[in-house]
Amino acid sequence: MYVERPGAKIFYQTTGAGGRDVFLCPPRQPAVYGRMWKNQIPYLSRYFRVTTMDPRGNGRSDRPLTGYDFVTHYEDLRAVLDAAVRPPFAFVAFSCASMLAVRYAIDHPERVSHLIFIGAQYSQSLPQPFEEKVVPIFRNDFEGWRTRLFQKIHPEPHSLKGIEDGIAWAGETSPDIFIEALRQIEKDNVYDLLPRLTPPVLILHGTKDEVVPYRHGKKFADAVPGARLVTFEGGGHNLPGREAAKVNRLVRDFVRGETVDSTAIPPTSERRAPAPRRRRRGRKILWLSSSIGLGHIQRDIAIARTLRQIYPEAIVDFLAADPARRVVELSGERLHPATSLLLNESAHVESWATADHQLHAFNALWDMDEIMAANFMVFADAVEAGDYDLWIGDEGWDLDYYLHENPEMKRAPYAFITDFIGMLPMREDPTSTEFVRAWEKNAENVDHLRLHPDVRDLSLMVGDEDDVLDRPFGPNLPNMRQWAREHFKFAGYTYHFDPADFRDKAALRASLGYHQGERVILVSVGGTRVGRNLLEKCAAAFSLIASRVPDTRMVLVTGPRLDGAEFPRTPRLEARSFVPHLFRHHAAADLAIVQGGLTTTMELAAFRTPFLYFPLRNHFEQQFFVSRRLERFGAGVRMDYDRTTPEELATAMLNHLGKPVHYRDIPTDGTACAARLVAELLA
Repeated sequence: MYVERPGAKIFYQTTGAGGRDVFLCPPRQPAVYGRMWKNQIPYLSRYFRVTTMDPRGNGRSDRPLTGYDFVTHYEDLRAVLDAAVRPPFAFVAFSCASMLAVRYAIDHPERVSHLIFIGAQYSQSLPQPFEEKVVPIFRNDFEGWRTRLFQKIHPEPHSLKGIEDGIAWAGETSPDIFIEALRQIEKDNVYDLLPRLTPPVLILHGTKDEVVPYRHGKKFADAVPGARLVTFEGGGHNLPGREAAKVNRLVRDFVRGETVDSTAIPPTSERRAPAPRRRRRGRKILWLSSSIGLGHIQRDIAIARTLRQIYPEAIVDFLAADPARRVVELSGERLHPATSLLLNESAHVESWATADHQLHAFNALWDMDEIMAANFMVFADAVEAGDYDLWIGDEGWDLDYYLHENPEMKRAPYAFITDFIGMLPMREDPTSTEFVRAWEKNAENVDHLRLHPDVRDLSLMVGDEDDVLDRPFGPNLPNMRQWAREHFKFAGYTYHFDPADFRDKAALRASLGYHQGERVILVSVGGTRVGRNLLEKCAAAFSLIASRVPDTRMVLVTGPRLDGAEFPRTPRLEARSFVPHLFRHHAAADLAIVQGGLTTTMELAAFRTPFLYFPLRNHFEQQFFVSRRLERFGAGVRMDYDRTTPEELATAMLNHLGKPVHYRDIPTDGTACAARLVAELLA
């Protein structure tokens, strides 16, 4: 939505429907805009009706070269508030927006119920003479200035994502706009107005804030009658980004009228999990399962059911977004009501499928911070409202990250489950962005476990220690396999079925509706749009050999996001969008063709089904980790999508269709092992 102002259209957005209105105001300087509140909006919108805006000069608002004086900014703000916000509302102001909030609360005290200042600022000074010392920096080194600014804003360790975001957002405007905005903002000072503020005031400020020094925030708080100051020891300027969980809860509680005391919050490195509480008589578990692929929820349900053989009274509530949610519902397991609040990880990852058979898996995870913050807050509120005896996260990177950043929020034993260890760039180029990001993420994870060994009560790897790569996490970081031995227990390979139950292939095929004497090539690609091109290539290859294998049909499993009607309809070629119990078909097939997903390929290996697999391009887990496992067991035939023509694929089909395989035996007791290890936390 927009409001029309002289010389500019000003963008605003409102989310949420209930409760009091909350207005999140980004700074007047056009370095960032409403996107800076990405870690707050999803959470606060569950409790309040939340509005934010993009000030003129950046974001979705217009970028005129004039209008950056205090009066014009103030009138822009008033226009948005008049159009979108219902009084009395809570005004949350970041950095130099504090000056606008003070002015508005003085002019309209009846319209403001609460004032929250983050990095509270009542004036701004700049080097003088401005034209000689400031202007040339923007004219000659705009990119360098943005980089230095956001490095200064984020002094906390492992802040690369926030720095990258800030540099990108500031780059959406121009040096001329920055120059004009800074030239105008230096004239402003609202310090003398602070004693006149009448709404309840909360101030959040970091002691390492190099943009608005902590002494500035302390002076601000001292001048406001009854103001409460929450000090973030070691915190920088961007508390909404780096301290999202605490900022979210503080804003929620303060606006709801709950007591928020002036206090000092220690730096992350000094925070500690509370002493373990005595276990109560029940065994109630909240289980967060990643929705990226269905393998996580399938193994989680299998482990949970095996766990109930040990503790029949155990209750498991699953938090799992679609498509994993549907698996929970179909299985008859319990789904926590807060599941409906989760943002969809799977859809986000799929959005990174930018080309044929390509998925930038690491970049998708790197760019998932907004979803991670929102989903952690869903989990945090669920355990705040319900008394759980154990928390489990299966590749719950959101839960694991925020618990290590906020260990004092832990209230129960916690188990972390994963099937790979270490983030890897696709190219070993230390100058590449992806290499630096992966190195940073690995260093952060290593530091988390070093500084907070009391957060995870169980780190569980689905697989063997030899599945972990024997290489460093990155420059000056530990060896992956050695580090994993020190921090993880290994469950082996988990299955939600017993492969021995499917040895009678004739009976299985009859139960699935396959005709006696026919051979089946099954193509399944994980149910995302990124699989379209592999399906099409397989269909083209089959058309080349169909006349030579008249006893064979091909089944394309398109999944829910591809329309089977879009694929060719020819004799003995069919497309199905949904195949219940797909693993049974994997056991029955004479040949399978798949991507490089871990769950699917390990199922096929356990069934001893011949299969060809095409790891997705730029998918580090499929390219490195899954392929290593399959090579260890001599399972499957790895194919390169780009180098395999339909003719070559047709030849490979003929060579492997129904042929005996010689895979090494795969232990299948991992589910029972995982359940025993989890059960120890409930003893």
